Amino acid sequence: QTPLEFPGELVENWEQKSVEKMGDLLGKYRSLRVYLDSCVKCGACTDKCHYFLGTSDPKNMPVARQDLLRSVYRHHYTPVGKFFAKMGWQWGSDMIGARPMTREVLDEWYSYFHQCSQCRRCSVFCPYGIDTADISMAAREIMDSVGYGQKYCNEIIAKVYKIGNNL
Repeated sequence: QTPLEFPGELVENWEQKSVEKMGDLLGKYRSLRVYLDSCVKCGACTDKCHYFLGTSDPKNMPVARQDLLRSVYRHHYTPVGKFFAKMGWQWGSDMIGARPMTREVLDEWYSYFHQCSQCRRCSVFCPYGIDTADISMAAREIMDSVGYGQKYCNEIIAKVYKIGNNL
C-alpha cells in the first residue's frame, strides 16, 4: 500500500481495512490477543497512569483505553461477538462490550491512544502483566494503516517512502 499524500485522509473501505489490520496484528503478535482476553478490570493500573491522574478522564485509565480496542476485537474476532453481529442482536453485543469499527470509534481511538506516552508504568503494576503500551501501539498502527495517524508522523513516513529521505 502506498503512503497517502494527505495525512488524515482515510483510505477507501477503511472500516474493513482497519479490521483486517487488527487481524494481521493478532496473528503476528500472540501477546496482543492474550492481553485483550485476560484483563479482569481490577484497576491496579488506574492510579499509575500520569495521563489519567492529570485529566481525571475515565477513558484515560489504562484499562478503559484497552477497552476501546477490546470492544472492536470482541465484535470482529471472538466467536460470541461474531454470532451477535451476524444475528444483528445489538443487546448481545452491548452485553459483552463489543462494537463495530465506526468513525466514532476511530475518533475515540485517535484521542485516547495518542494520549498514552507508552511509559509502561501501568504494566509494572498489572497483576497479569498486560502491556497497555503494546495495545496502544497496535491501535496506532491500525489508525496509520487507514490514513488516520498523526499528521507529523505520516508526513515523515510518506517522505521516506516517496523520496527515500525524511527531509
